[in-house]
Amino acid sequence: MTVELRPPRAEDAAAIADALNEFNRPVGFDLDSPEEVAVWLEFPSLDLERDTRVAVVDGDIVGYSEAVDPAGDGRYVFADVRAGPQHLEAGAALLEFIEGRAQKLAAPGGRIKIWTAEGAGDWRSYLESRGYGLHRYSLRMLIDLDDEPAEPRWPDGIRVRARAGAEDDRPVYELEIETFADQGDDVVAESFQDWRHWMTREPFDPGLWFLAYDGDELAGISICRGEWAGDDELGWISVLGVRKAWRRKGLGSALLLHSFRELRARGRKRVGLGVRADNATGAVSLYERVGMHVASRMLWYEKAAA
Repeated sequence: MTVELRPPRAEDAAAIADALNEFNRPVGFDLDSPEEVAVWLEFPSLDLERDTRVAVVDGDIVGYSEAVDPAGDGRYVFADVRAGPQHLEAGAALLEFIEGRAQKLAAPGGRIKIWTAEGAGDWRSYLESRGYGLHRYSLRMLIDLDDEPAEPRWPDGIRVRARAGAEDDRPVYELEIETFADQGDDVVAESFQDWRHWMTREPFDPGLWFLAYDGDELAGISICRGEWAGDDELGWISVLGVRKAWRRKGLGSALLLHSFRELRARGRKRVGLGVRADNATGAVSLYERVGMHVASRMLWYEKAAA
């Protein structure tokens, strides 16, 4: 089998989505839509010629990879390498490209981080054979909305409103960066331009951005979407963040319950989110207390870039 690698083009979005889903389906991952792949390919910081490749076999795209250094300091190069289980040779070729690209992006001592599915046994074995070690887990958590969620109990002085306009984006971005900064040294801040490009992608509903204020200070946020992976019955909480001064006061649980109720009112039957299994703020316990459960795990592997 001959595997050709080339940079992707905008018109490849649907074929890339098909290839990614050949990986996603057997391991229970959410499916990727052509529309979201098109958004990836237009990220402001992504250089398609240097950072990405598709794998082509007999004229068909069978895999995709990218390597990015979102912090721009070379400490961590984050990679996505996916090909269907019947195309391990393509996955191997894509990984070789990623490792070569990481050597150019990484600073001395820098590391490559690759995420994959817990159920991708053959691919995990291949990564381990190439020197990658399992570093941590992320969880996908869900709640069914068969019953009306409990009424949120807001801490004294808190008021909540939806996104009013683009002027809210920078404060929300800054709060997210601040509240996730204590999640480990491998949590790096993407640029505001990349963040806004992804967070406001269509279908975008500013009424599902919930901003909690204490006076004039933004204390917490819940940034939601009315669909996920093309599933109109699944709402999604993209970001839940509470500043340290307001933690342990019930603001996080109130934002969650408020989000559940608003999404249910829009006809969503389930709500999901992603979280680090080793979250330092106790987020996993919080999510379980409001009725969420672990649906699947995503694994992060890493090794030295050089």
